[in-house]
Amino acid sequence: MKNYPPFLFISFILSLLFIASCDSNHSSEFYRIQREDIAGYESFIEKYPSSSLVKDAKERIVAAKERAAEKAEMERKEAERKRLEKQYGSNSLANGSQPYSRWYGKNLYLDDYTPHSEIRVKAPYNSDVVVIVRFNNSNGNVAGHKYITAGSTVTIYLRNNYTYQTFFYYGKGWYPDKDMNGQVRGGFIKNEAFSKDGTPITLENEIITYELVLQENGNFQTSSSSEGEMF
Repeated sequence: MKNYPPFLFISFILSLLFIASCDSNHSSEFYRIQREDIAGYESFIEKYPSSSLVKDAKERIVAAKERAAEKAEMERKEAERKRLEKQYGSNSLANGSQPYSRWYGKNLYLDDYTPHSEIRVKAPYNSDVVVIVRFNNSNGNVAGHKYITAGSTVTIYLRNNYTYQTFFYYGKGWYPDKDMNGQVRGGFIKNEAFSKDGTPITLENEIITYELVLQENGNFQTSSSSEGEMF
């Protein structure tokens, strides 16, 4: 066995102790940095580029930046929600107006001398409503639609001998530029809900009346629906 001078072993041991001490100091400094302190981690990397904790510091920087971006986006959305609510929170359209005529066309009107059917809808007293009547089902073209102010009633005139299904969109605070499922623009910014008459019906010289009532638990006396189904 080859012999080494004693001072070499002592020097080697001291070196190990020095490295361990430095690494311990790095660890203490590293774990004192707050999770969201990106500048703190960047400073650590610059100060100790060869530290075994540099990889962890870089990963924490990436995670902190992602959390910061998510927080900023949430704050932006909340600020936008508050802005819209302040500007449009009490906004309402005229009873019987047709907010989606640009996409659906104007409603049909038939006088009393022309055979036809009608759908009449009364809105609940605590919510405005947009009623949409489609041919056949949710995938059918729109036969007619109207905006109803809370507590008011509208009538939609329909041709006989067609099958129709009726959908209801409830809410408060009409925002004319709101995107609705990428299909139309205009919608409520508060208390949104969707429902429908679950059964399509064929009409011939009939009048169908809906009186909508909002229950205490937030559900309506119709089948549930969704934005994607209605628009």
